[in-house]
Amino acid sequence: MSPPLPHRYGLCWYRRRMTTLEALLEARVVHPPLLGRRVDALLAWGRKRGTARALRWPWATDLPVWYAEDGFLRSVGLGHRDPPLSIVLDPIGIYYDATAPSGLEALVRAGHDAAQQARGEALARQWRAARVSKYNHAPEAAAPLAGEPCVLVVDQTRGDASIHCGLADERSFRRMLEAALDEHPRFPVLLKVHPDVVAGRKRGHFDDLGAAASRVHVLATDAHPPSLLESAQAVYTVTSQMGFEALLWGRPVRSFGMPFYAGWGLTGDDLPAPTRRATPQPVALAGLVHAALIDYPRYLDPDTGRRCEAERLIEWIGIRRRSAAT
Repeated sequence: MSPPLPHRYGLCWYRRRMTTLEALLEARVVHPPLLGRRVDALLAWGRKRGTARALRWPWATDLPVWYAEDGFLRSVGLGHRDPPLSIVLDPIGIYYDATAPSGLEALVRAGHDAAQQARGEALARQWRAARVSKYNHAPEAAAPLAGEPCVLVVDQTRGDASIHCGLADERSFRRMLEAALDEHPRFPVLLKVHPDVVAGRKRGHFDDLGAAASRVHVLATDAHPPSLLESAQAVYTVTSQMGFEALLWGRPVRSFGMPFYAGWGLTGDDLPAPTRRATPQPVALAGLVHAALIDYPRYLDPDTGRRCEAERLIEWIGIRRRSAAT
């Protein structure tokens, strides 16, 4: 059973005020200059730099720590523009750190009954029908290979914490691309660049494709993930959330790190899974969906400013996207 939720959190990181945070937590948030005041728990943002140092503050050592991160259905715009409409809140660790246990792993291992499995299946269908993703700003613009069968290879931003926490490194991206080329010689390979790289805010891992350049089509403009996933014959990732979204779209996924959706028998994994991900019964995709999109995150209804269920936020973002397209 999860510990009771705190009423008053102290932040372990310095950043601009996140306008949706208190509504998502349903709790008071004390920012760093005020941390000397009484709090019930510390709130760490993932594995952000400085968190470990903050947790060593003498007055903080006896306080429980909760780890937060953006949810898997985050917002319409990118993080530097829009505050999150979803966060995950974890009293154990954080989902992308495969070096240690997390609350999400515990939720997956706990299993799900028939009603929960049915809700997970329905949510995956709704996700596809609404054509949502973690970020939902990109147009349904035709990518270079849109509509043609292809193999999708997903790059990530250099230095992203999910890479080394997911037991991967820069060499993992090279292995991923080589495997995609070797295992699918008849299909073109589409290399998707991360939105923050497209925006010029960060760097990716494929500055030079070398001999592979003749078979690889680089998508250097922003495109909404569903427009790529629906025509992909297979999806290759290191630790990107796109691998989880590919599972929602029913696509075969090869993983070259250890993201939260790998190691359960649902993906083709380049790495051995942590032993703690072993389960007595096979994990069904519907159970993973329920754990990752229903049990683990918290959602905010943008119209009311109050907590809501996943289905409501999917509906809201889907409506926004359809309105923007007309």
